[in-house]
Amino acid sequence: MNGSLYLFPQDPFAAPAPEPVLACLEALELAGEPLAEAPGKRVLAAGPGFAREVAFAGCSPHLRFAPAAEGDRDFCHLALIGPLSRPLLLTGPRTAKPRCPACRARIADWRERIVDAESRLDCPDCGASLQAATLDWRQQAAVGRLLIELRNVFPGEATPSDRLLAALAETGGGTWTFAWAGMSPLP
Repeated sequence: MNGSLYLFPQDPFAAPAPEPVLACLEALELAGEPLAEAPGKRVLAAGPGFAREVAFAGCSPHLRFAPAAEGDRDFCHLALIGPLSRPLLLTGPRTAKPRCPACRARIADWRERIVDAESRLDCPDCGASLQAATLDWRQQAAVGRLLIELRNVFPGEATPSDRLLAALAETGGGTWTFAWAGMSPLP
């Protein structure tokens, strides 16, 4: 299963309304036709502005924008997830150890200690009481109540344009950021 690039408000507890966010994605032509919808989730085809608003590393990335078969998720498309009642924490199999925001110590045993975004733990170095959502994940985990998932983007392979992040900030939720993680388990 491939990874995803996630866009989300920097404040993991912010929950902007999905309608202005979707309107922003459509205005920038990042989002195309709807592919599926479920409670709290909209899956959309990549629009003609996808490659303009998402910069891929390398001189000629191979991008597929349509499924090869029914049920195929291995093509570039996006999902709008939320708003959720609680922040969702999405990591991947290669997510590095997060850092304590107070002393910068790495949390070596985070996989054993963190169940979800609201899990609490004490920093092993400074003793600060921390919540998983507020750890420094160094763009290797997505945390939020409203997330945009750009599917089939490997970690470090692509980044959102400054224009896209600025436009999303105008939709609510304050400053938006991005991170790479595994593909969400949601359809």
